[in-house]
Amino acid sequence: MIRLATKNDAEAIYAIEKAMFDDSIYCGLSLKEINKLLSKKSTYLYVYCNEKNMPVGYSLGIIINRKAIWFNSLAVLKEYQSTDAAKTLFNIIETTSKNLHLNTIILEIRKDNKALHRRYKNMGYSIWKELENYYPDGCSALRMTKQTKGL
Repeated sequence: MIRLATKNDAEAIYAIEKAMFDDSIYCGLSLKEINKLLSKKSTYLYVYCNEKNMPVGYSLGIIINRKAIWFNSLAVLKEYQSTDAAKTLFNIIETTSKNLHLNTIILEIRKDNKALHRRYKNMGYSIWKELENYYPDGCSALRMTKQTKGL
């Protein structure tokens, strides 16, 4: 099941964040940042829940200037990665962009993540620009976009 996150989900989202992202490689969200995001109208934070309605994954989109959605993050606990959780969480951000009549989806990936680059390219995303030394370990990011207006 997928649903919009509430303040009650903040600690579970933070636990997923800590379990799935190595702080030496990624800039993770703090619990304070998650709570702040949950209070903003521009935030679309979805959780994918197990049969006990406990979040096991999340995706985060932030509306920018009422024209684009920044697909900030997606994470799914390892034991649920063989399910449709990641695909469902990815699709809900794209659906949100279309439903809100936004023009563009923007996301960043590590330049060294060739598999993810290929996957997103096959889904219609293209490289907009490279961001040097974006991640804590010095790796660059590829900022990718997908035009959604008219889809």
